[in-house]
Amino acid sequence: MKTLNEQVNEIKVANTSKASKKAALAKLGITPYEISIILADVEGAVTGRFTFGVEMECFVNSGAIRTAAERTGMAYEYEGYNHNDGHSYFKFTTDGSLGGMPDPIECVSPVLAGTDGKKMLKNACKTLNMADAKVNSTCGLHVHIGAAKLTAKQYSNVFVNYMYLEAVIDTFMAQSRRANNAYYAATLQDHKYGLTSATSIEAVRGVLESRYHKVNAHSYARHKTIEFRQHSGTTNYEKIINWVNFCGKLVIWSKKNRLTAPVASIDEIPFLTNEEKSFFKARAEHFASL
Repeated sequence: MKTLNEQVNEIKVANTSKASKKAALAKLGITPYEISIILADVEGAVTGRFTFGVEMECFVNSGAIRTAAERTGMAYEYEGYNHNDGHSYFKFTTDGSLGGMPDPIECVSPVLAGTDGKKMLKNACKTLNMADAKVNSTCGLHVHIGAAKLTAKQYSNVFVNYMYLEAVIDTFMAQSRRANNAYYAATLQDHKYGLTSATSIEAVRGVLESRYHKVNAHSYARHKTIEFRQHSGTTNYEKIINWVNFCGKLVIWSKKNRLTAPVASIDEIPFLTNEEKSFFKARAEHFASL
């Protein structure tokens, strides 16, 4: 028979929600206070380094960018539409999906990582805002997370986990990006059987035939990344970096975990810290008040 300590440790590392862990611990006769202590170190325990890239769709005048970049020191280049990697500067490319305002552009970051990467991203946001960049409902924020070292199972876990998180994620996204409202960021809910059955990276891509889903399976072949496309357009650094961390932590957590049922609330997202949960709760409250 297993000792109490062994049973507790099994519950702590189980692939279940926090509420399920609490219920299982309570059945062992553990008090609510003791449960809070036991699960305290489970909160936000996801750590690890990840590479990321950001594509910010917006409207901004090239002359204003030049003036702002001279002040902030942001390295940038204007290029035609392309998907080329390897640049060390912020790349401005054309984007035919944007409309309703003049000077549509997509600002594409280089591959970023860690504190230095966050500083570069923050400076880019500062430059865009100094240049009076604008967004509207046609704009999106696309986040790429490095996936080159993921196994096929880990890779497929990311898509399954996002699918089961999607309803909760929708609560802190703009209405235009929820459910199946965005043509360029379609829901994963229509692909449950295919995603849960996929056993290879190619199979996931076969299930999601288009890159225009909330999570894009087609960026791996070209960039060795997973692209998250659901977030609405913004040049606000706080919003962007919180979403980058969400996506990065999801990928890391998915290396060892796969959800088997929808997550019910922001509090039940297993890889976020309390501070991160508070940020997304505030975003959900903001959209609920509109």
